[in-house]
Amino acid sequence: MKGIVILCSLLGLVLLSCGTHAADCDEVKNPDDSEFKNFFKNLGCTVTHGAEKVAEVTKPYTDKIGDVAKDIGNTVVQQYDSLKHKITSDDPAPGAPSAVKYDAPTERVPLAPIAPALPAEITNPQPITG
Repeated sequence: MKGIVILCSLLGLVLLSCGTHAADCDEVKNPDDSEFKNFFKNLGCTVTHGAEKVAEVTKPYTDKIGDVAKDIGNTVVQQYDSLKHKITSDDPAPGAPSAVKYDAPTERVPLAPIAPALPAEITNPQPITG
């Protein structure tokens, strides 16, 4: 998971840095620049164009994902509102119990005591007669 986050962050940085130098893609190679600098300019242009193509191709999918997410969010909100109104309504539903017993044990399995009971000889020592 960390690897994916790091990879996406690096890709974002490359895309942002290439976006600032997008005007360099249209220019003719400067003879004063070294081959090293021209290589990275070309690489940046290639990445920028590739990212633009990927964005165009994935736009319908991202739009669909966004619409589905909105629908899910609206459904959750509607269900929450209906549940909230059921709980906070003044008139109880017919047949529903009006009070809940809280005196019943809540544990399915009784818990063991934390400390064992001490024998009576230890808690109430008898005086030694001698």
